[in-house]
Amino acid sequence: MRWDDLLLKHKMFIAFSVVSLLIVGVTCFIFYKKNENDVKNQTFSLSRVISKQFSEMIDVYFENVEELSVAISIDSTVQSNLLNYYRSDDHIEKEAIGYRLNPILFNFSYPKTYVQGISIHTMDGQIYRYSKVLPPEPIISYSEEELRNLTEAISSNPFVAMPSREKREDGRQPQYIVSFIRKITKIPTQNIIGFVKIDVDVNAFKLVLSNVEANEFENSMYVLIVNDDGQVIFENNHLGFRNSNADLKELLNGIPPEGELRWGNTDYLYTVQKSGYTGWNTIIFIPKDVVMLKVKRFQAIIITVGIVTMLLIAAVSYVLSYHITLPLHRMMKIMSRVEQGDFHQRMEYSGNNEIGRLSRMYNLMLDSISRLINEVYESKLAEKNAQISALQAQINPHFLYNTLNIMKSISRLRGVEEVAEISESLAGLFQYSMKNLHHPVTLAEEIEHVNNYMKIQRHRFGQRLSLKWDIPDRLLKAAVLKLTIQPLVENAVNHGLKRKKTGGKIEIRAAESGGILTVTVKDNGEGMTGAEVARLQRVLDTANTFQDVPEEESRGIGLLNIHQRIQMYFGKSYGLKLFSRPGEGTKVTLNIPFITVKREGRVL
Repeated sequence: MRWDDLLLKHKMFIAFSVVSLLIVGVTCFIFYKKNENDVKNQTFSLSRVISKQFSEMIDVYFENVEELSVAISIDSTVQSNLLNYYRSDDHIEKEAIGYRLNPILFNFSYPKTYVQGISIHTMDGQIYRYSKVLPPEPIISYSEEELRNLTEAISSNPFVAMPSREKREDGRQPQYIVSFIRKITKIPTQNIIGFVKIDVDVNAFKLVLSNVEANEFENSMYVLIVNDDGQVIFENNHLGFRNSNADLKELLNGIPPEGELRWGNTDYLYTVQKSGYTGWNTIIFIPKDVVMLKVKRFQAIIITVGIVTMLLIAAVSYVLSYHITLPLHRMMKIMSRVEQGDFHQRMEYSGNNEIGRLSRMYNLMLDSISRLINEVYESKLAEKNAQISALQAQINPHFLYNTLNIMKSISRLRGVEEVAEISESLAGLFQYSMKNLHHPVTLAEEIEHVNNYMKIQRHRFGQRLSLKWDIPDRLLKAAVLKLTIQPLVENAVNHGLKRKKTGGKIEIRAAESGGILTVTVKDNGEGMTGAEVARLQRVLDTANTFQDVPEEESRGIGLLNIHQRIQMYFGKSYGLKLFSRPGEGTKVTLNIPFITVKREGRVL
């Protein structure tokens, strides 16, 4: 259905609903996106705080480890035993040094719960070690290459923090540790005579993490400590990072300090914090689904509020449109009754709003229309009576009737019978036409009038002209207006047959069907072209007065006279119709209601 075909209330309802849907939808979308961005920003902010706190606490943690390493490296007993190691060539003596160092290392590590073991390494690969692990782990010496690399590393840096993995031969899970390595220099020459390695259990980092205020995400966030080579130092939950050193190194080189990334099949929000002390990178991963839970709850609230709002707006718009269009529907009903001819209908109104003003204007318009209709009706009625009177005066001259009677009497006295017959027929014509022109007569009376006319015409045309009747007896009492058939015969004689030298025929037929009386006058004269027929029919359908017909068109005046009299008396649906072809003659049909004459001046 087209938009223009919809009812006004439907248009208002659809327009209000669409506009409200657009406004509510855009508003909800803006609120949703803003809330989503706010939640992400809050998450990033919290992640930055957590990663910074965690990194700073790890730094503080390793500062304590560094203090412990400094204390070990400058301890006089450690210094003297290392110097004795290099001076002695006795293998037993070197083993004894380990027994002397063991209680010293025990004293340093025992108060430190996070220390898993301390070992002293000489420059030639000898290891003196104390471990809290029971049973003790087997001692694995560094290779010459590892010692060389380690020596180069600690020569340029005060300490080296490196991840390592302790191997367990008893089938238990390997324990991840972080090794803090510091060089031991001879006092006061500062020559490197060895290095101390302090092994710290990474599980101790969990204690540090538990001190960070992250209750909102502590069950869902992932903390990762990674060095610049992509080696995992610490991982609080297993994400599969520990065996992805190359991927982590590439990741650290290509991502901004915070943002979103996809690892595996999961999307994460992340922040990266690099420690200036250890050089390690603290990365906080928070699953995006966990962050979006709050957004989804807000989304559900927005959708619920939006739906309720739209339903309320739709209901209000429907009620409003209904009450606005209800008076219009009432006016349409009244207008339909007025269209059917009941001009007494009026709008009931109250108030001074637009509908009330429209109702008052509509009522005033109906009053004006009713007044104008009455005025036009009275004017047309007066015009009709004047035309009928003028027509009667035109074709009803009394002096001609009296003169014809005198002519008839003189002709018979002198024996001129032909003149007497013509005078008698012509007198009958005028006598018929001079009285009660506006009253209907029987079809038989009109036929008698036509016969009188034809008697005169036969004296004029002789055997060139013949008249044929085909009228059922039951139709002879049908009511017709005076002078409606005879002028049609006269037109046939004067226009259709005037050039015909012999064999001129006029047929008059009458028939009744469906309450309609049809009288047909047909001649076999020269006929008319289609353009002439169309012009005469247009004159009948459109001309209002005799002045609308050209003076030279006498046939048009006669036909228009009959046509207008029929329509004035019986209505606009009745009148004359023309049919003609060149060389085939002309046929004129007269249609009027089929009614019978009860008595003069009365019809039934």
